Amino acid sequence: MLINLKDNFKLDKEVSTREKRIISKINLKKLPFNVSIDTFCSRYTEMFLDLEPLFKYQKGDYAMKWCFSSEKRMRVFLLIFQANELGKEIYKESISNNLPQYSYKTIAKIIDDGIEKKYFINLAPRFTESKDSKIRNIRPSENLVVEFVNWTIELISTFSAFQRKYK
Repeated sequence: MLINLKDNFKLDKEVSTREKRIISKINLKKLPFNVSIDTFCSRYTEMFLDLEPLFKYQKGDYAMKWCFSSEKRMRVFLLIFQANELGKEIYKESISNNLPQYSYKTIAKIIDDGIEKKYFINLAPRFTESKDSKIRNIRPSENLVVEFVNWTIELISTFSAFQRKYK
């Protein structure tokens, strides 16, 4: 279904010029399907409408919603998730070292809050043994892993369906 917004609205010169500037800066060659500059806006509108549900928060409190509620939490979560998947050790100090733009106190507060909410847990890494018994390795909870992986699968599925639509 190709949505043609230009048929429904008459664009004034300023809006039209703005649209042309935006389109001239978009890298259409990276798309997995061919689309002309003339039909891009309509196709993008369709893509946005198809993808929009993936980026809306659902009602209620849940781990992924909390983790993605701020850039700081998201960066902390992604480091913890990556370390978990790679089986590496990760702890407050190492996260703080990987995110020098934030203070140790800020990182520690995010992790402590996540642990309190049971979104993060203290658990040994999957593949490596800790050399220091004082280190408290941090991993995402089972529910958080499931939420994130299911969301990623949904994202891939939606992109694939959209891609098939235009091949």
